Amino acid sequence: MIIDDEEAVRHSLSSVLGTYGYETTCFGSAARAIDAISGIQCDCIVLDVRMPDMDGLTALRLLQSAGVQIPVIIITGHADVPMAVQAMKLGAVDFLEKPVIDEDLAQSIEAALAQHRRAVEETGLAREVRERFATLTPREQDVAALVVEGYASSAIAAELNISVRTVDHHRAAILAKMQATSLPQLLRFLLLARNDARTSQDV
Repeated sequence: MIIDDEEAVRHSLSSVLGTYGYETTCFGSAARAIDAISGIQCDCIVLDVRMPDMDGLTALRLLQSAGVQIPVIIITGHADVPMAVQAMKLGAVDFLEKPVIDEDLAQSIEAALAQHRRAVEETGLAREVRERFATLTPREQDVAALVVEGYASSAIAAELNISVRTVDHHRAAILAKMQATSLPQLLRFLLLARNDARTSQDV
């Protein structure tokens, strides 16, 4: 989706992206684009900062409040760079100065789409590992928390006042329940589960 109040810019960007195999939908108004976005298949938004009816910052805030997770690339005139930086703080993934260089735009979109795919995959994995973590017994969760902190089995045993053999038994059960095939993978899963739980609590 290309959102820019200048028709010449919309036409130019649309033509350029067409040569890279992208299908585009153009809007001359951010307000109209936001109204239409729920009914459009859109994987990336190219958004001008300065527009008469609604600026890019306001549009970003509205997209965020509506829960829209589509990556946004800001395009801006040289004098608008501070505003573009503000936009990135609001969640934009990149900003490009006008006149936009064709190759830079294509590379920025490709990177934004790849980053978005990774984020979606990571979110899905976080949910899965959190569900797996919920199957651990309270004692296994205690052991897992110490594993994440880097405690060896002997230190975990001393901390929880249990035998090393019992700790090793719990660690084996944790590895199986978390569906991890190695310690590094287990640590990644446990950290994902912990961070996802914290994010859910914050929300």
